[in-house]
Amino acid sequence: MIGLVIVSHSAKLAEGVCDLARQVAQGKVRIAAAGGTADPQNPIGTDAFQVLEAIQSVYSEDGVLVLMDLGSAVLSAETALELLGEARQTRVRLCSAPLVEGAVAAASLAAAGASLAEIVREAENALAGKAAQWGTSGGAPEVEGSAEEGGTCGESLGLRPRDSVPLEDRSLTVAAPIRATTVREWLPAREEYCAVTLTVRLTNRLGLHARPAAQLIRMARCYRAQVTLQNVTQGTGPAPGDSINGVLSLGARQGHQVRIRARGPEAHEALAALTGFIESGCGDKEDLVKETAERLPPPLISSGQQQLSGIAAAAGIAIGPLVKLRPAAVEIISGRSADPEAERQRLMAAIEGAREETRALYEWSKAHIGADEAGIFDAQLLFLEDPALIGGVSRMLVADRVAAEFAWQAETTRLADRLGALGDPYLSARAVDVADVAARVLRRLTGQGVAVQLPREPAILTAHDLTPSDVKGFDPAIVLGLCLETGSASAHSAILARALGIPVVAGLGPGISALADGTMVAVDGEQGTVWISPDAGQVGTLEDRRRQWLATRRAAEFERHKPAATRDGRRIRVLANISSVAEAAEALACGAEGVGVLRTEFLFLGRSAAPDEEEQTAAYRTIAESLGGRQLSIRALDIGGDKSLPYVEIGEEANPFLGWRGIRVMLSRRDLFRTQLRAILRAGATQAVELLLPMIASVDELREAKAMVREAEAELEREGIPFRKHIRVGVMIEVPAAVAVADLLAREASFFSIGSNDLIQYVMAADRTNSRVAPIADPFQPAVLRMIRQTIEAGRNAGIEVALCGELAADPLATPLLLGLGLEEFSVSAPLIPELKRAIARWSVAEAGDVAKEALAMDSCQSARRFLLAAASISEPAAGPSRTPPPAA
Repeated sequence: MIGLVIVSHSAKLAEGVCDLARQVAQGKVRIAAAGGTADPQNPIGTDAFQVLEAIQSVYSEDGVLVLMDLGSAVLSAETALELLGEARQTRVRLCSAPLVEGAVAAASLAAAGASLAEIVREAENALAGKAAQWGTSGGAPEVEGSAEEGGTCGESLGLRPRDSVPLEDRSLTVAAPIRATTVREWLPAREEYCAVTLTVRLTNRLGLHARPAAQLIRMARCYRAQVTLQNVTQGTGPAPGDSINGVLSLGARQGHQVRIRARGPEAHEALAALTGFIESGCGDKEDLVKETAERLPPPLISSGQQQLSGIAAAAGIAIGPLVKLRPAAVEIISGRSADPEAERQRLMAAIEGAREETRALYEWSKAHIGADEAGIFDAQLLFLEDPALIGGVSRMLVADRVAAEFAWQAETTRLADRLGALGDPYLSARAVDVADVAARVLRRLTGQGVAVQLPREPAILTAHDLTPSDVKGFDPAIVLGLCLETGSASAHSAILARALGIPVVAGLGPGISALADGTMVAVDGEQGTVWISPDAGQVGTLEDRRRQWLATRRAAEFERHKPAATRDGRRIRVLANISSVAEAAEALACGAEGVGVLRTEFLFLGRSAAPDEEEQTAAYRTIAESLGGRQLSIRALDIGGDKSLPYVEIGEEANPFLGWRGIRVMLSRRDLFRTQLRAILRAGATQAVELLLPMIASVDELREAKAMVREAEAELEREGIPFRKHIRVGVMIEVPAAVAVADLLAREASFFSIGSNDLIQYVMAADRTNSRVAPIADPFQPAVLRMIRQTIEAGRNAGIEVALCGELAADPLATPLLLGLGLEEFSVSAPLIPELKRAIARWSVAEAGDVAKEALAMDSCQSARRFLLAAASISEPAAGPSRTPPPAA
């Protein structure tokens, strides 16, 4: 008797189809399901070993028919067939029939005793009856167009909507599970939806480089559609829209025509979003790419072999001894293995570890350097999720019986070589990013240590090239400058070095590494020049330039521990936003007067269960004690939106940022909130601890939260446990509703903290990560400025402190405006504190008031920016009359 196997991304769908087929077969056919994965956190996907077990459970010499939905289901079935062994492979057929209709047809014929060939033929023709009933051909035409003319598909083409996608699968948006190969296609059968195609021209200078490619892929994953891209100009592709390696390999640059093809129930929506993203410039900022179109020049050596010329990659002057930075090679000891399943498990564990490391790099970069630069690591996360990459490695494990590290290195090296051979300097530089993220996985597979060994004394480092992970670990006090044989100003490592203030000259060629360690060199990262053993005259000239370059930075650093004050002596409090115990020490070292926001999520993320009361108490107490009596504002757990926890079921939401997040979660999960409140109260028994409540939108929410605080206090009192009595309870002002009732909230709250990042997005109804509306989410929008003014005034009228803790607080352009509005407390990332204090000292209270008055009178963010730029240009800290510029035109 013929056996049937149903393979689907959804375990529920697979079992449902099997139940239907069993009813048709009336118990006469052996039928097995292979749906979903074994990973409860990422249940949607397919697993080749699960498919293999299903085939073996129904195998007979009569044969086995395997029906699949799309994408990785096919790949997993093919891999399972390879694992089955040659003797049985010939008796198993993989069928392209539609899943539901094909299963019904196959079960019916198998129960009647038909041959495998007859069953395959009937299953593949299973849509013919439905097509005849509806008066269609059963196929789906493809509609092509351009971004200008568009295309349509629907009943005019003889098609009608289907409801074949189960409700539980229709709204899923999940990351690729680590346990199994997955895809993003939610199509029950490709014949049921027409494909729509648009051709769009790339307008941004660097085209689909890593960061916009990552954004495009994540955008495509939001829609139930299968997306492919093709570079029409270069004739490359098509590439699957869920593969970052495939998208980068298109070599799509400015001016190239890219054809986007989508098939599925939301094909039109996907096409509109993706073409809009590309036409808007892919979210690229000109200041990040304006100098990255250069060709790699040959290294030039001046007379006497004393000067090298390369690419100016990061501005600044550095003088010091040269030290070669030798990356630690990852040695592959053995390339053979007899157990593909064990190797697959090792690989997936290593990939998961590398993902956690990359997420940490992303969060560090976002907090210390900026969201744009952090996009480097977001793209690297997609490298680790790429179904084509993982699928290629999985096939090698099975077909070649090799060790996981051998297969991973072979596949990633092939990929890096392909990117490096594109003939485009920028896209070739992405090969370094592939090598970077691949090395993270290899280090875990081999147990080998860190990527590079840094010097202990200040030096200028030279290397063939560097990865973003390498640069992230650099201390600018030790790494004075970088001299690279290859690379460019557009390399992600150079972008990170610029943000850290480390001068870089790239593209110097092998000559720079031929110099002996200890050779004195001088680096001019602005001109792209390196002097070898500079004489006294050269050193003197360069030292003068270095002093000028460092003047502002050093002045701010030297004065970082001084209390912040305006030029006329008004004290301003400058605090730090931190996310860990270690960052508390960094905050003090940078001159923080306390902690304005302790993001407690660091204790809750990356674990399967919430931390208990003792663990939380110990962490909060350690941070409070390290601050030496300075203020510590502990924000209650703020999840939802873009942050989720495996042990807090939020569920699928159409708009998570308007859903169950912040205080709403905590008031619903009272067990979590009560434990955290008790820990905060205990940690503050002898320390200056405050409680900060996130996402408050109404007085009722504040009162309910305060009632829970009182309950926790009463419990601790009964138990005889020391705690902070009458703890100050503050409110995060992050939504327009909170601003509208700020006067009422101020009667109940001890202080306000304006979260400008969220407030801007909610006020303007614009997601800053969406390139089509990001320009609207400008902090200098009149509506935003008026909201901030209203909040500060409400706090002042009620006699409570008001702080601002978003990115706006660290923007020197906004400093006089915020001071003029009456803000007396700023809370920013620790490394930004010295520059913020210096910016505050440039202004008197009267001057800042004049600036704020004029800025609030502007009718657009553009005019406000122009005015503030003009004001900043004459804001040197010299005595004299008011230097407020005339209003902007």
